[in-house]
Amino acid sequence: MDKNGGESSNQQHLSQRKTRFLRGKKTAASHQLPLKAKVVMLGNMGVGKTSILLRHDGQGFTSKLSSTQGAFFICSRPKINDGREFELQVWDTAGQERFRSMVPLYLRNTAAALVVFDITDRQSFRELGFWIKVLEHNSEYSNILLFIIGNKSDLNGERKVSVQEAIKFAEEQNAKYFETSALNGRGIETAMQAIAESILIEVLFKFLNQSFGKSKNLPKSAKIFADKF
Repeated sequence: MDKNGGESSNQQHLSQRKTRFLRGKKTAASHQLPLKAKVVMLGNMGVGKTSILLRHDGQGFTSKLSSTQGAFFICSRPKINDGREFELQVWDTAGQERFRSMVPLYLRNTAAALVVFDITDRQSFRELGFWIKVLEHNSEYSNILLFIIGNKSDLNGERKVSVQEAIKFAEEQNAKYFETSALNGRGIETAMQAIAESILIEVLFKFLNQSFGKSKNLPKSAKIFADKF
């Protein structure tokens, strides 16, 4: 503060920068979202990646989906803690072996990944490590935010992977674990909300780094987003 108890010019400048950063830019034609990020979904064929994505997009559940060939995406806009929308471009990739060679093409500039398995299919759980390696070997960044998703929680009576085992695996991968059901929608919005908030935290770390120059005190993962926001 200055001698009169007001903010100094430097403090006012930083405050203005922070306000502009959090609000984002607006145009006369439309309101531009303050934050955008790319998210990719990985996992074996049949675990329900496409069904999760379509359920999140408000299209409901159908048991007659064809297997994904290549990839497609939707734009998701979960609310962040101040009520603002955060645009996530969520990509669904093919899980079939004959299309797996195409998956690395869709990993560029990925901020976060959902690696999905079917809780009633133990083989899909065993292959989570394969998908994480694909992500690690084909991403420009070493600290992509990782989320492990156990889908088909509505089939709990047929479960082949316990919640405790899945959580333990996620912790070993420095990931967060969620269970979802594409059939009834349970857990999907919670997972998407967590992704948005986790990325927001990384962005705020980056803002503090730029504003105050304390990068040595910030986690390495904060640097992932330096070129994207």
